[in-house]
Amino acid sequence: MAEIVLKPELIKGLQKVLVDYEPENEDPILAAQYLSAVVGSIVATSGIPEKDQNDILNQLIDFIKYVYEEQRKAGTSSNGSDAAANPQAAQDSFGKWTPK
Repeated sequence: MAEIVLKPELIKGLQKVLVDYEPENEDPILAAQYLSAVVGSIVATSGIPEKDQNDILNQLIDFIKYVYEEQRKAGTSSNGSDAAANPQAAQDSFGKWTPK
């Protein structure tokens, strides 16, 4: 699977789509719930055998946790000095997800 580069422009674009769909999605937690529901729906309707869907879903959950931890580290590394010196670095996330 290709490397995923998560840029602020993509995040802002997705948030705009969600807010256009439902203005209450200004709340980032509600927006995250919508995105989670979309992921669940995509996996459930993917046509992948049901026995494999649960494994894929668990791998995606692990990947979400990985990105979350990387974002937290980027935002707090060196007491925030790296994030303050380079705000782009704090907003970019990198990761590679390969289904097992």
